[in-house]
Amino acid sequence: MKLLLENWRQYLKENIKYTAFILDDESSRRIASYAPEGWKVHSHHMTLIPPAEGNSRLPRGQFFEGCLTVTGIAVNERVTTAKVDVGEEMLLFKITGLPHVTIATNPETGGEPVMSNEFTEDDFEPIDPIQICGEVQEILS
Repeated sequence: MKLLLENWRQYLKENIKYTAFILDDESSRRIASYAPEGWKVHSHHMTLIPPAEGNSRLPRGQFFEGCLTVTGIAVNERVTTAKVDVGEEMLLFKITGLPHVTIATNPETGGEPVMSNEFTEDDFEPIDPIQICGEVQEILS
């Protein structure tokens, strides 16, 4: 029995790829409209715990289903990103940079979603607020 429990714990921890606020389909489509023509769309989630720390577990109180607000868009030659205001949600972030959803990457310039972490507050242009909804999930590998 002890061996079974040890193996089960190891299985649970090793299979967490990352933890994120996963957007519902409507929200994903709404912010995907900011993707430049010809770019690869990624408007799927806002990372809370990145793959490099994927074995970390989010405290149960951090799991919720609800809505957040996009307040700005940042674009450079490689990536387009939506800045997210998490409002009153006390979300634990283990990401670099500001809370955001990567909208799209430019395949011609080698854009990668992780490059969204390079934006600073000054890079975002304000937009009329957009509500995005979804739920916090642990994504398994």
